[in-house]
Amino acid sequence: MAQTTFSGPILAGTIKNTTGTTLGTDVKNTGQVVMTQSSNVVLTHATTTATALGIIIPANSQILSIDIVVESLFTASNTTTIAVGNSSADATDVAAATDVSATAVGPISMLQAAVDTFKNTGTSDVELFGITVANSATAGEARIVVRYTQNNNLS
Repeated sequence: MAQTTFSGPILAGTIKNTTGTTLGTDVKNTGQVVMTQSSNVVLTHATTTATALGIIIPANSQILSIDIVVESLFTASNTTTIAVGNSSADATDVAAATDVSATAVGPISMLQAAVDTFKNTGTSDVELFGITVANSATAGEARIVVRYTQNNNLS
């Protein structure tokens, strides 16, 4: 299947600027396209250090959500959590640790750890790192999926 690359951000709609008050004629109706990136690194039960996820969020983006997609169950007698951060030194500052030890296969919405990072990633691109803290887990795999809008600088 073919792929098309844009330099972004991409706006969709028929009226770019508001010049009047008549809907469908002269009132802005454009919106930004929601983008997604998914980790190409599978976080496993054996991961105890921050791992680069291969997800780079463009500068001035607004992160809408970060989800964990559990691909195989995490088995543990204690809690197993996954967190996401913007450096290997702080792999919990973007999305707080989320319990995956007792969940079914499928998506889990992560809680944001830093409101400002979700609102605006800042003036530089942000690389995301994930960390799995496994307390006796013997199995389990998950991916991280990030939804965002480019250049939606809300600062």
